[in-house]
Amino acid sequence: MRHHAFFAPPHVSRLLLPMILALATTSLNATAHVVHADGVLTAVTYPALEKELQRLIGDGAKLIVIDVKGLTFLASTGIRVLLQTLKTMRAAGGDLRLMQVPAAIQDVLDLVQLFPADTNFADQADLERFLKAGRA
Repeated sequence: MRHHAFFAPPHVSRLLLPMILALATTSLNATAHVVHADGVLTAVTYPALEKELQRLIGDGAKLIVIDVKGLTFLASTGIRVLLQTLKTMRAAGGDLRLMQVPAAIQDVLDLVQLFPADTNFADQADLERFLKAGRA
């Protein structure tokens, strides 16, 4: 099943279109999901991601992977959402992982010591190998 969300602040003009976060969620199985995030994760756009992550947790997710290949900017509010979700997932015996992390985004994550590069999935094939190994 695939869910789509498109968030843009009120009164978006053509000049502000880069301030959009598009989300699409793919369920891999009953408890594993990939959230594809494209755009910017800022104080304006983070509520859409937060809401989707909370929905998945409420539905019993044990593994949430956020594909950030299309993420072009990560603000501190986005880092907060990732950290809170990671803590929630681990407290419930689950995990939050990232996939296809652009170098600029990984640099930010390295600065705050969150999601080390060696814990991220390189691509969909890497994630599928992880799932086939029965680790999720």
